[in-house]
Amino acid sequence: MKKNTKEKLLENAELLFSKNGFYGTSINDVAKAVNVSKQALLHHFPSKEKLYGAVLEKATNHLGDFVAEAIRSSDQANEQLHYIFNSMLDAQGQRLLVILLLIRELLDNRDRIENAHKWYLAPFIEALVDMVSTAQEQGDMQEGDAFTLMYQMLGAVQYFVISQPTLEKLFSEQEFSNYKQSQKSALKQQLNIKS
Repeated sequence: MKKNTKEKLLENAELLFSKNGFYGTSINDVAKAVNVSKQALLHHFPSKEKLYGAVLEKATNHLGDFVAEAIRSSDQANEQLHYIFNSMLDAQGQRLLVILLLIRELLDNRDRIENAHKWYLAPFIEALVDMVSTAQEQGDMQEGDAFTLMYQMLGAVQYFVISQPTLEKLFSEQEFSNYKQSQKSALKQQLNIKS
Protein backbone atom coordinates (compact mmCIF):
# COMPACT_ATOMS: atom_id res chain seq x y z
CA MET A 1 0.00 0.00 0.00
CA LYS A 2 1.37 3.37 -1.02
CA LYS A 3 1.81 5.86 1.80
CA ASN A 4 0.20 9.26 1.47
CA THR A 5 2.11 12.49 2.07
CA LYS A 6 0.83 12.92 5.62
CA GLU A 7 2.00 9.40 6.58
CA LYS A 8 5.39 10.04 4.99
CA LEU A 9 5.70 13.33 6.87
CA LEU A 10 4.86 11.61 10.17
CA GLU A 11 7.27 8.75 9.51
CA ASN A 12 10.16 11.07 8.62
CA ALA A 13 9.36 13.48 11.45
CA GLU A 14 9.47 10.57 13.90
CA LEU A 15 12.89 9.59 12.61
CA LEU A 16 14.24 13.15 12.75
CA PHE A 17 12.73 14.02 16.13
CA SER A 18 14.04 10.78 17.65
CA LYS A 19 17.50 11.48 16.23
CA ASN A 20 17.76 15.24 16.73
CA GLY A 21 15.07 16.11 19.27
CA PHE A 22 12.43 18.82 19.02
CA TYR A 23 14.91 21.69 18.97
CA GLY A 24 17.31 20.01 16.55
CA THR A 25 14.66 19.34 13.92
CA SER A 26 13.10 22.02 11.76
CA ILE A 27 9.96 22.00 9.62
CA ASN A 28 12.27 22.42 6.63
CA ASP A 29 14.22 19.28 7.63
CA VAL A 30 11.05 17.20 7.64
CA ALA A 31 9.74 18.71 4.38
CA LYS A 32 13.09 18.12 2.68
CA ALA A 33 13.18 14.47 3.86
CA VAL A 34 9.84 13.86 2.14
CA ASN A 35 10.71 16.06 -0.84
CA VAL A 36 7.78 18.43 -0.37
CA SER A 37 7.65 22.17 0.23
CA LYS A 38 7.39 23.71 3.66
CA GLN A 39 3.93 24.96 2.65
CA ALA A 40 2.83 21.41 1.78
CA LEU A 41 3.93 20.25 5.23
CA LEU A 42 2.12 23.15 6.89
CA HIS A 43 -1.03 22.16 4.98
CA HIS A 44 -1.06 18.90 6.96
CA PHE A 45 0.46 20.20 10.20
CA PRO A 46 0.01 23.96 10.82
CA SER A 47 3.05 24.21 13.11
CA LYS A 48 6.10 22.33 14.28
CA GLU A 49 4.36 21.79 17.63
CA LYS A 50 1.34 20.18 15.89
CA LEU A 51 3.65 17.91 13.89
CA TYR A 52 5.54 16.94 17.02
CA GLY A 53 2.27 16.33 18.86
CA ALA A 54 1.13 13.99 16.07
CA VAL A 55 4.45 12.13 16.28
CA LEU A 56 4.13 11.81 20.07
CA GLU A 57 0.52 10.65 19.76
CA LYS A 58 1.64 7.90 17.36
CA ALA A 59 4.46 6.99 19.78
CA THR A 60 1.97 6.88 22.66
CA ASN A 61 -0.17 4.39 20.74
CA HIS A 62 2.92 2.25 20.15
CA LEU A 63 3.84 2.41 23.84
CA GLY A 64 0.26 1.48 24.76
CA ASP A 65 0.58 -1.61 22.56
CA PHE A 66 3.93 -2.32 24.24
CA VAL A 67 2.32 -2.22 27.69
CA ALA A 68 -0.51 -4.49 26.47
CA GLU A 69 2.10 -6.99 25.19
CA ALA A 70 3.79 -6.94 28.59
CA ILE A 71 0.51 -7.53 30.41
CA ARG A 72 -0.27 -10.48 28.11
CA SER A 73 3.22 -11.91 28.74
CA SER A 74 2.65 -12.56 32.46
CA ASP A 75 0.30 -12.14 35.41
CA GLN A 76 3.22 -10.99 37.57
CA ALA A 77 3.89 -7.27 37.51
CA ASN A 78 7.64 -7.67 38.01
CA GLU A 79 7.77 -9.95 34.95
CA GLN A 80 5.74 -7.41 32.96
CA LEU A 81 8.30 -4.75 33.88
CA HIS A 82 11.09 -7.11 32.91
CA TYR A 83 9.42 -7.69 29.55
CA ILE A 84 9.26 -3.93 28.91
CA PHE A 85 12.77 -3.07 30.08
CA ASN A 86 14.36 -6.10 28.43
CA SER A 87 12.55 -5.31 25.16
CA MET A 88 13.82 -1.73 25.38
CA LEU A 89 17.39 -3.01 25.62
CA ASP A 90 16.85 -5.14 22.50
CA ALA A 91 14.74 -2.59 20.60
CA GLN A 92 15.17 -2.19 16.86
CA GLY A 93 13.28 -0.39 14.11
CA GLN A 94 10.03 1.35 15.07
CA ARG A 95 10.29 0.41 18.74
CA LEU A 96 13.79 1.90 18.99
CA LEU A 97 12.58 5.17 17.44
CA VAL A 98 9.73 5.34 19.95
CA ILE A 99 12.09 4.69 22.86
CA LEU A 100 14.47 7.37 21.61
CA LEU A 101 11.51 9.76 21.34
CA LEU A 102 10.55 8.92 24.93
CA ILE A 103 14.09 9.68 26.07
CA ARG A 104 14.21 12.94 24.12
CA GLU A 105 10.81 14.03 25.38
CA LEU A 106 11.83 13.44 28.98
CA LEU A 107 15.05 15.42 28.43
CA ASP A 108 13.99 18.16 26.00
CA ASN A 109 10.58 19.14 27.34
CA ARG A 110 11.72 21.65 29.96
CA ASP A 111 10.91 24.80 27.98
CA ARG A 112 7.79 23.47 26.24
CA ILE A 113 5.99 21.95 29.23
CA GLU A 114 4.47 25.28 30.28
CA ASN A 115 2.51 25.52 27.02
CA ALA A 116 1.74 21.84 26.57
CA HIS A 117 -1.94 21.01 26.57
CA LYS A 118 -1.28 17.29 26.84
CA TRP A 119 1.73 15.22 27.80
CA TYR A 120 1.32 12.27 25.49
CA LEU A 121 3.76 9.97 27.27
CA ALA A 122 2.08 10.20 30.69
CA PRO A 123 0.04 6.98 30.23
CA PHE A 124 3.21 4.95 29.63
CA ILE A 125 4.95 6.37 32.70
CA GLU A 126 1.80 5.83 34.78
CA ALA A 127 1.52 2.22 33.58
CA LEU A 128 5.12 1.54 34.67
CA VAL A 129 4.49 3.10 38.09
CA ASP A 130 1.33 0.96 38.47
CA MET A 131 3.34 -2.15 37.61
CA VAL A 132 5.95 -1.29 40.25
CA SER A 133 3.21 -0.71 42.84
CA THR A 134 1.58 -4.01 41.96
CA ALA A 135 4.92 -5.85 42.09
CA GLN A 136 5.46 -4.37 45.57
CA GLU A 137 1.99 -5.52 46.65
CA GLN A 138 2.74 -8.99 45.27
CA GLY A 139 5.93 -9.04 47.36
CA ASP A 140 8.16 -9.21 44.30
CA MET A 141 9.86 -5.82 44.64
CA GLN A 142 11.43 -3.83 47.42
CA GLU A 143 9.30 -1.28 49.19
CA GLY A 144 9.79 2.38 48.40
CA ASP A 145 8.31 5.11 46.30
CA ALA A 146 7.03 3.37 43.16
CA PHE A 147 7.76 6.33 40.88
CA THR A 148 11.34 6.63 42.12
CA LEU A 149 12.04 2.92 41.69
CA MET A 150 10.49 2.92 38.21
CA TYR A 151 12.38 6.03 37.18
CA GLN A 152 15.72 4.63 38.33
CA MET A 153 15.21 1.47 36.29
CA LEU A 154 13.87 3.38 33.28
CA GLY A 155 16.81 5.78 33.47
CA ALA A 156 19.37 2.96 33.56
CA VAL A 157 17.76 1.23 30.58
CA GLN A 158 17.46 4.46 28.61
CA TYR A 159 21.05 5.43 29.30
CA PHE A 160 22.22 2.08 27.99
CA VAL A 161 20.00 2.39 24.90
CA ILE A 162 21.27 5.87 23.95
CA SER A 163 24.90 4.98 24.61
CA GLN A 164 24.70 1.67 22.73
CA PRO A 165 26.20 2.97 19.44
CA THR A 166 29.20 4.35 21.33
CA LEU A 167 29.62 1.21 23.41
CA GLU A 168 29.53 -0.92 20.26
CA LYS A 169 32.45 1.10 18.86
CA LEU A 170 34.45 1.15 22.09
CA PHE A 171 34.31 -2.56 22.85
CA SER A 172 34.60 -5.77 20.92
CA GLU A 173 31.37 -7.46 19.89
CA GLN A 174 31.85 -10.06 22.65
CA GLU A 175 32.57 -7.45 25.34
CA PHE A 176 29.53 -5.42 24.32
CA SER A 177 27.38 -8.56 24.36
CA ASN A 178 28.66 -9.35 27.88
CA TYR A 179 27.88 -5.81 29.10
CA LYS A 180 24.38 -5.98 27.63
CA GLN A 181 23.80 -9.34 29.30
CA SER A 182 25.06 -7.87 32.56
CA GLN A 183 22.50 -5.06 32.23
CA LYS A 184 19.75 -7.63 31.74
CA SER A 185 20.93 -9.65 34.76
CA ALA A 186 21.00 -6.53 36.93
CA LEU A 187 17.42 -5.75 35.87
CA LYS A 188 16.33 -9.27 36.81
CA GLN A 189 17.87 -8.84 40.26
CA GLN A 190 16.27 -5.46 40.78
CA LEU A 191 12.92 -6.88 39.73
CA ASN A 192 13.43 -9.99 41.88
CA ILE A 193 13.00 -12.39 38.96
CA LYS A 194 14.27 -15.91 39.38
CA SER A 195 15.82 -17.44 36.27
